[in-house]
Amino acid sequence: MTRPHLSRRLVLGVFAGGAAGAACAPGTERSDLLSEAPLAVRPAATATPLALPPVRFPEDEGPHNVLAEWWYYTGHLYADAEGATGEGNAEQEYGFELVFFRGIRGDRPPGYAAHFAVTDVPRSRFRYDQRQDVALNENATGTSMGVGRIDAPVNAPKQPSTRPPGIVALAPEGGGFDLALGNWWLRGARGVDQMRASMPGYALDLQANAVRPPALHLGDPPLQPGLISFGPAGFSYYYSRTRMDATGTLTVDGIPLRVHGEVWMDHQWGDFLVLGGGGWDWFAANLRDGRDLTFSLIRNEQGRTILAYGTLVNAAGEARHLPPSAFTLTPAGMWTSPRTGITYPSGWRLVVPAEGLDLMVEPLLADQELDTRASTGVIYWEGAVRLVDAATRADQGRGYVELTGYTAGRTDR
Repeated sequence: MTRPHLSRRLVLGVFAGGAAGAACAPGTERSDLLSEAPLAVRPAATATPLALPPVRFPEDEGPHNVLAEWWYYTGHLYADAEGATGEGNAEQEYGFELVFFRGIRGDRPPGYAAHFAVTDVPRSRFRYDQRQDVALNENATGTSMGVGRIDAPVNAPKQPSTRPPGIVALAPEGGGFDLALGNWWLRGARGVDQMRASMPGYALDLQANAVRPPALHLGDPPLQPGLISFGPAGFSYYYSRTRMDATGTLTVDGIPLRVHGEVWMDHQWGDFLVLGGGGWDWFAANLRDGRDLTFSLIRNEQGRTILAYGTLVNAAGEARHLPPSAFTLTPAGMWTSPRTGITYPSGWRLVVPAEGLDLMVEPLLADQELDTRASTGVIYWEGAVRLVDAATRADQGRGYVELTGYTAGRTDR
């Protein structure tokens, strides 16, 4: 789940404990994999920021042969009570998460995992599912960030169901991405994206069109736009399409609902490794006044924040880096999972003085926890939130939060 960046998805180690890592070690068998292949582990590359090329569009929208990569979508969708977005009906609100992870280990075929989740506000219900596979017919062709592209067919069929066996990622001619794990898929280029996924009770078929340029994030200290340093753990490219207009269908308990809303998309890739037993908090929000915000807080195994950074996109679509001194995020409550016993922060106060923002960040549902140990080896909380003015309680927007690295019995993180 960079959304931080050594964060979010660092995931996963990438897949160090999941689909593309130890779970696929020689001599093991996994009945939940669609295919099997041993994967070796190599250290992070010793690249320097001066030697790394800038982000390119649409070329860098597609897969790279690096240790970790993901395409991450979260959003808020609305349908009226009868399923049509007509006038005069109260809209029902839903949140969703759909993410594909990709990991390369040595010269072995790429490993993939995917998560799909729905926050059903009208029913006070949260559901999720997960998938994983090893793409036996995709070959690693290089390990340089921004250079090594996947060795997959071009001019491939547009329908994911017709792609060749053992291929998860296609390399569309002209750039972009085309990913499929069974009947879950993502594809897009230049900010025009399509996605589809299903699980018991829910199915999503959505198109999302970017209304702003991609925001290239900076870490701390800032490097070139779109490049984050994790020190000895490596480097990562990271950009977001912070506001995408979405339309499509969300099927709930067999009933198709025409929906519209806003989507946030993160794409992150690089040769970087996870930080021991630490974790991260990731926040993203679309404000009613047209501004978009994202913040990443990365912690070590003692729970101390060792990296923090943010990005603000104004109503004109211009992105500006926010250093750690520019904002504060303070937990306002806690929630303990009845299944895992893990205690997470639940609700925050967000203050950005230079922007005149003093907001409360509130989960739409307290329980939005995903146990994805079967695919990416982690348990995390990722959920839809609302933002309200701390003083007046006026509605200021919607967002998503991701929390990783919290463990049962520990409340100091």
